[in-house]
Amino acid sequence: MKKTWLLPILLLACFQLYGQKYKTIELKPITKQGWNYYYDLKKVKSPYTLQFPLMGVEDEEIDRLYKGFQTMNTLSTITSFIPIIYIITLPKGAIDQETFWTLWGASLATVFIFQGLGHSKLGKAIDRYNLLIYQPSGQSFGASLSVRF
Repeated sequence: MKKTWLLPILLLACFQLYGQKYKTIELKPITKQGWNYYYDLKKVKSPYTLQFPLMGVEDEEIDRLYKGFQTMNTLSTITSFIPIIYIITLPKGAIDQETFWTLWGASLATVFIFQGLGHSKLGKAIDRYNLLIYQPSGQSFGASLSVRF
């Protein structure tokens, strides 16, 4: 009796599952202003949200540059914890304020350097992305007009 219900349930499930459906979307341009990024003229909250359009182009150089951006941000996050680790690992009386402030300053400077390098890599990836999505394919045809003054 249990096997008679199995076939109708499986058939019904096949019609209801849409997990493997693909949706094709048009890639929009990405613009940048400083460390703010805009996709289709809408500001994105985090540069990590640009991963999907950047990876959608399937270009090795863009992938490499985006992974470099991610690596720099990870190194920046790790570096920011150095002063906290210094405080946690030493006994209460052994903490030297001068050493702490030196570590804090060096950590802050290093964070900014890593962030700058990361956003530089992301900017290069965006430039390449925009170049690739605006390139006409070799199969297009048409006429152009150029005027010199």
